[in-house]
Amino acid sequence: MEHFLCSSSSLLLHFLLSFILFASSNQAYYNYSNVTCIESECRALLQFKDGLIDESNRLSSWIGERCCSWEGIDCHNITGSVLKLDLRNTVPIYEDGHYCKNCLGGQLSPSLINLTNLRYLDLSLNNFSRIQIPTFFGLFKGLRYLNLSSAELAGEIPYHLGNCSHLQYLDLGVATQNSYITQNWLRSKDLGWLAGLSSLEGLVLSWVDLSAAEDGLKAIKMLSSLTTLKLDYCKLFIIPHLSPANFTSLSTLDLSGNNFSNYMVPSWLHNLTLLHDLRLSSNNLSVPIHGLFGQMTSLALLDLGYNRFEVSTLKSLCNVSNLTYLDMNNNNLQGSIPSEIGQLISLTYLDLSYNDWQGSIPSEIGQLVKLTELLLFSSRLNGTIPYSLGQLMKLQTLDISYNSLTGVLSEHHFSKLKCLKKLDLSENSFSLNVSSSWVPPFQLQYIGMRSIKLGPRFPEWLRMQQEVEQLYINNASISDAIPSWFRVLCYDIKYLDLSNNNITGSPLEFKEMKSHHGEDRAILLSSNKMEGSLKSFPSDIWYLDLSQNFLTGHIPKPDANQTVVRMIYLRLNNNHFRGTIPEDLCRLKSLAELELSNNHLSGRVPMCLGNLRELWILNLANNRLYGQIPSSLGNLKGLNSLLLNGNKFVGKLPSSMQNLTGLQLLDLGENRLKDIMPSWIGERFSKLMFLRLQSNNFHGGISNKLCQISNLQVLNLAHNNLTGNIPQCFNNFTVMASSDPGKYHQGINNEISLQNFKGGRELEYSSENVMFVKSISLSANNLVGEIPDGIMDLTGLKILNLSQNHLSGRISKKIANLKQLETLDLSMNELFGAIPPSLSALDSLSFLNLSYNNLSGQIPSGNQLQTLMDPSIYEGNSGLCGKPLPNNCLQHKLPVEKGPILDGKGHNESDWSWFYAGIGPGFAAGLLGVLGILIFKVSWRYAYFRFLENAYDKICVMIALKTAHLRRNFL
Repeated sequence: MEHFLCSSSSLLLHFLLSFILFASSNQAYYNYSNVTCIESECRALLQFKDGLIDESNRLSSWIGERCCSWEGIDCHNITGSVLKLDLRNTVPIYEDGHYCKNCLGGQLSPSLINLTNLRYLDLSLNNFSRIQIPTFFGLFKGLRYLNLSSAELAGEIPYHLGNCSHLQYLDLGVATQNSYITQNWLRSKDLGWLAGLSSLEGLVLSWVDLSAAEDGLKAIKMLSSLTTLKLDYCKLFIIPHLSPANFTSLSTLDLSGNNFSNYMVPSWLHNLTLLHDLRLSSNNLSVPIHGLFGQMTSLALLDLGYNRFEVSTLKSLCNVSNLTYLDMNNNNLQGSIPSEIGQLISLTYLDLSYNDWQGSIPSEIGQLVKLTELLLFSSRLNGTIPYSLGQLMKLQTLDISYNSLTGVLSEHHFSKLKCLKKLDLSENSFSLNVSSSWVPPFQLQYIGMRSIKLGPRFPEWLRMQQEVEQLYINNASISDAIPSWFRVLCYDIKYLDLSNNNITGSPLEFKEMKSHHGEDRAILLSSNKMEGSLKSFPSDIWYLDLSQNFLTGHIPKPDANQTVVRMIYLRLNNNHFRGTIPEDLCRLKSLAELELSNNHLSGRVPMCLGNLRELWILNLANNRLYGQIPSSLGNLKGLNSLLLNGNKFVGKLPSSMQNLTGLQLLDLGENRLKDIMPSWIGERFSKLMFLRLQSNNFHGGISNKLCQISNLQVLNLAHNNLTGNIPQCFNNFTVMASSDPGKYHQGINNEISLQNFKGGRELEYSSENVMFVKSISLSANNLVGEIPDGIMDLTGLKILNLSQNHLSGRISKKIANLKQLETLDLSMNELFGAIPPSLSALDSLSFLNLSYNNLSGQIPSGNQLQTLMDPSIYEGNSGLCGKPLPNNCLQHKLPVEKGPILDGKGHNESDWSWFYAGIGPGFAAGLLGVLGILIFKVSWRYAYFRFLENAYDKICVMIALKTAHLRRNFL
């Protein structure tokens, strides 16, 4: 008994001492302003600060000598030693549209080694411009916590970190919170240094390149104290065998994103009985899992997304009753969602999106009463939505967008969803039909209802939603004016999209919007029927789209007292604005896209637009602008798209345009420019994809240097005064020579005109389909010579228009190579010969014009040509015959194999060839006829020979008399 009391008292004493030490150690990290700081450590921190770049002035408190009161510093409450240096960036990166505005950068000064008692160091989520991890970090012998995640560090991980023998947590990966960065520049060829970190409990190497360190992974097996191991996106390719005997405490394991080659989940995983969090996404796994996780009684979080599992795997997981998080998005799940899903009653998160379900949503999902997030988007679901979804009282996120769901949603579907914050019903075939007096039980922050039927009236229930931050009700069949109550409600909406409806009214009341969040907002009201003038720009907008409405008046000038320099996208195109382009727009220094096309603007383009150095897209097309193209536009070196077509610009192209080497789209068509065809377009614009100079007065020849633009997929030089031959090197346009689609081009956000000349009509191609267009149009010039064979190598070409030139020669048989050709116009040239039969092999051909040439012979038939039966296609070619022309080839002189050639008087080569060919047979036939009569008719034979004798005698007498007469004259 006494022994028991003694042992009990000793245990109690040990517990009390442990508690006191724990409390004192935690208290030691508190920041006490009255603690006496160590002077040498304060100096070391100031030296460290001097090497940093702190644009946001985060370290403004680092002044004086009391460093224990500085931001990010914690000291021991007795000794004053710096124990903690936490400079983690807490502002989400990319949130405000700029990279890492709140980040620290610069150099990491070795003065930090003077912090001899440092226990905690966090420099994560900063931007150190890919410098290497300093080797002196290995001198922090007492360091317990080191976090360098998402700090833009690069190079080989120094083995010196293995000297931090007391380290308990090491994070060199990519932070998953407060960051949109998924790139790590660190690598390691050998992880042997990990063997020195025997106390390590958490190791995060996310996105570190370990492709050359597979043997070094053996060192990880020696870390028996690990509870957290993250090796996601490390290019491992082979699943490392982590023996359960060595990882008895492992609770979190992340092996995502390694594309393992054996397609199997390792069987040894089921022995990790303490595993709580398992992530195996993006690993190309496909072998079904049956009962593998049955013994993982602690497993709560399972991520199998982005693999190739089938529905049998999902059914087997329905027996793991402890699961609270299940992600199987982007797999090979087909058929119907199994009803067994209702057995996972502990689930709070379920993601089955991006699959091929093709069934309906099972009502059993309504049994998952703890569910807070349900994601079923983009899964080809059909049928109606079960009322049981409305029973999920704890549901905060419901996303069933981009499916084929039908029916009518009523208030009964949402009856108990009082916790709902995000609702996305977009891109389905159902309608929302609720009473005008309906008061939703929820307060939504995110509303996605694009492309479902909400209208025709503006949804009245939105009036009760006071927490909305993002609202997407574009293309929702609304034909109504914006009510006054909504104009007040949207003050706090950060992203508002009402585009593609029939909304009427004036945008005037939007001018004084001010976000209560202190954040800039986006307003998209394009493709509606809004009228009136725009008095001013909202002061807190980064994205304003009022395009394709009926707005009038002048473009407003930004108020000098307003801070509008943050505006990035301004789209006012396709309205009725008039007047000049205000120079005050040049104050929008962050502007990346300026869309003013299709208005009634006049005057000159302000020179100061060349000061908008962030500009990426400039579209001033189809206005009444005049004068010369400003040379200042050559300062926009980041410009991707320049559209000035449909104006009245004159003169030459400014030489400064050669600086726009990043251009992918250049449209100067329908102006009054007069210049030689610049050779520097081919030399400087190597990235150009769309070149359109139609309807100007460019003259001279087409330079061979144009062929250097291998990415070119649309070339339109029609209606100019170009001369000379078409270059033979057009087969260098490799994109046109490929049957693959061209690159997506974000610079075309509305439309670009590419002439098809189908019935005199221009076709408009939007950003969705313009990547598929590959076109050459050189019509209405003065080009001569033959059509180059190189054009026949452009197998991806869809439009070829060479009409209204002086081209000669034959149509090449190789035209059959242009399998994707849809439009072919060779009219009004001087082409001769037969139409090659291979033309009928163009199965995609929908428009053909060969009129007014010198073609001859029979018109080919068969395949696609049978659908092109308009006689006007071939008119003006007198030598052609056959359908659809009225003249029959049986009554028409047939051409030789290579087709007729016309001489200068219009005679066919075939006409003379028939004449010469008939001379020989005619002579032979006549001779045989005479000889045959003489043989078989005796009286005729006697008469014939008597005629010959008399003729002979007369000839002899005449010769004798003539000879005698000559002799007398000579004598």
